[in-house]
Amino acid sequence: MKLPRLSFSLRRTPSASGGTPGPAAASTAPDTGAARRPFPFLRQPGKLAGLFRPGGGGGAWLLLAWDIAGLRAAVVRGDRQRCAILARAQSREAHFATALADVAEQLRGPLLAGGHKLPRRAALAARHLRPAAVDLPVNPDKPRPDAQMRELLRGDLEPVLAEFGGLWTMGALLFARGHLGAADRDRVALEQTLRREDRRTPLRYGETALELALIDRAALNECLELQESLHYVDGELMSAWKGRLDNGEKHWLAGALAGRLYRQWSDALAGRGLRLDTVLPLAWLCSEGEAGGERGGGEGEDIQRLTLELHAEEVVAVRRRHGRIVAARSEGRMERPLQSDWLQRLIEDWSSEARAEIELVCLDGTDETAARRAADDLELTGGHPVRVVGADAAWDALWPALLREAATEAPEHRLPRLALRELRGKPWKNPDILRAGALLAVLLALAATEGVQRYRLHGLQQTLAEKAKKESEEQKLAQLTLKANAEVQQVARDLETMRATLEPLVNERTRLEAIAAMRQYLPDLMLTLGQAIGNDAVLEKVGNSRVGNDATAIRVEAWSPTYTGAQDFVNRVAEQTRALAYGVAQTEIREEKGRTGKSGYRVGFWLVQEPDELEQPPAAAPAGSAAPGPAAPGKEQP
Repeated sequence: MKLPRLSFSLRRTPSASGGTPGPAAASTAPDTGAARRPFPFLRQPGKLAGLFRPGGGGGAWLLLAWDIAGLRAAVVRGDRQRCAILARAQSREAHFATALADVAEQLRGPLLAGGHKLPRRAALAARHLRPAAVDLPVNPDKPRPDAQMRELLRGDLEPVLAEFGGLWTMGALLFARGHLGAADRDRVALEQTLRREDRRTPLRYGETALELALIDRAALNECLELQESLHYVDGELMSAWKGRLDNGEKHWLAGALAGRLYRQWSDALAGRGLRLDTVLPLAWLCSEGEAGGERGGGEGEDIQRLTLELHAEEVVAVRRRHGRIVAARSEGRMERPLQSDWLQRLIEDWSSEARAEIELVCLDGTDETAARRAADDLELTGGHPVRVVGADAAWDALWPALLREAATEAPEHRLPRLALRELRGKPWKNPDILRAGALLAVLLALAATEGVQRYRLHGLQQTLAEKAKKESEEQKLAQLTLKANAEVQQVARDLETMRATLEPLVNERTRLEAIAAMRQYLPDLMLTLGQAIGNDAVLEKVGNSRVGNDATAIRVEAWSPTYTGAQDFVNRVAEQTRALAYGVAQTEIREEKGRTGKSGYRVGFWLVQEPDELEQPPAAAPAGSAAPGPAAPGKEQP
């Protein structure tokens, strides 16, 4: 459900006698299509007081009309009901920024002479904004979101822009810019025809005109640049639309403009401190003015008005009913003279109604004579009254129409337009306004809670003081704890240093005790070895290791003529030395000749103290031997 929007509106209401309309009355009502206040910024007159002198009001506008031929400008003051033109200017420059600087300089003198300043708001009517009547499957009373509307229109508007670029051949541009006349165009066309007949090297239109010395290279380059800028090739497309219902019938009007052109115009105006408020199509707008808007076919009268706008290189036909556009079409002039036959074909299906009026609107004074001849023929052949609007009258009527469309708030405007306030979107969807609203809400919330915060401030300060005291005590305790931990860590480091110092001494003492114990049992051990020698083995070598803790191990080497004898010798030694807490380790038997050269086996092994029996004396000891003491464990060393 679409909610109505409340707005303040100014309307001209009939007087009590039902005669001349009286002044408008301010009222608050749902937005149902009634006229709304055209200038909402008038609620703040002081804000724009400096835009216009004298008078200090905010009703000053800079109106611009941009066509291929150049730029026209007018400074007006007033509203959409009436306006006064303060100054006019015209420039033939080909680039918008240069033409704008030219007209601004021309306007400066008349404005200063009248005590005025150049307004900061600008409205532009551009030929480059191409209008079209389109058929959309959308109810005008319930339009879709802007993004969806742009996608729906893109397919219809891209061909319109492409068709406009195709109108401007090099000959058309040179003629529109004033570099060639009608006779010159005929000379160039004749020269190209002769070249084809004589089979000479063909030249392009501009090169042909240059060869005939009709133009110079600067003019050709200017038109080449213009021709490139007019061609739309899959660029950014800006679209505008306006829809309405008329007796249940949908009417959609749309406009298309290349985005780069809008940025160029906006940047050029911003460079001179101006704001591009609205862009409207020059086509359609030139026939909306006083020249025909208040005649037959106005709102409330069932007379259709057919308008033929005679633009450079194009004729735009517009059909209006009740003062509103219901259909439009265009056709290129293609160097054809204005004649009633093809003009009649352009509006033939529209002129079948009995009540119709036809207008020919000239935008160039050179078309007026041909337009009057064509108007006489159209009136004779069609039977409808035909009126010719001269170029001066058309331009005089353009400025009030442009001001009316630019100053009218949506949705009361009649033509599709690119309005800055509408491009920015609805206020409640504008990020800047949302941020400002959020900031205002925050400020209000702060103001509302200021008293509560002041009341709580004292309690908070007291709580902070108590907390600071408690934190101070905790800090002192933490410092004492850190100091105690540092002292404990120092003691631990000292103990570790002492342990590292004493550990080698303890190990050395243990090693010396093991050596002393080994020497105590050494005589008994040698006796045991001697007893283990039999007829099957010869003891050759007895020694010990002199390195580290392994100094308690004894190396025994013997020789036996048989392998079995060598094994028996090892077994006897192991059995007899067990009583002395020694064991046999790393036994090695290998075949080797003895001292006499006889073949046999050399056996070698280590006698090491048994670890499990180091803490207790041996079970038995040979008679006469001293009691064994504790022996330190040893490590095997080959």
